[in-house]
Amino acid sequence: MNLESIKEELKTAGLATLFFLVCFLFVIALKKLFLAQYDIGFYGVSVALLGAGIVGKVVVVLDKLRAGTRFETSRPPWVSILYKTIVYSAVVLLVVAAENVFHAYRESHALGTAVTEVWHGRDRNTIAATVLCIAVAFAVYNLLSTINRRLANRRLAAFLLGKEGDE
Repeated sequence: MNLESIKEELKTAGLATLFFLVCFLFVIALKKLFLAQYDIGFYGVSVALLGAGIVGKVVVVLDKLRAGTRFETSRPPWVSILYKTIVYSAVVLLVVAAENVFHAYRESHALGTAVTEVWHGRDRNTIAATVLCIAVAFAVYNLLSTINRRLANRRLAAFLLGKEGDE
């Protein structure tokens, strides 16, 4: 792996991380606004930073694996976008649900009780809302990255920034 390919990889992962950071900060802002009406303080910027860093790199890696490129060339772009969005969102659902069960388990010390508490408690709605917001972010990311690939990389950014004649 040469220096140029490392720079390109860092740039790709950095842009993906920045995209997800903006999305996650938007979700945090919405959550904060909704909770403000109940006088509940909420601070999730560190969670957004950590989550964006992890998701940004994982998405870039998955896009290079067979799981991410399964329908790239054999089907219309919307099939690939939908497939990746569903697969990536399912993974997020599992991770977020496991995280909530883990926190409930730490309090109850019984796995069955923890699962029941998460499923029947308010956590189910929180999990659904979180996964739904992240699924929308995945859909937009997958749409934009597919368009970018079809436009031979980096032309989408130039187009959106009004620099398409600068190439």
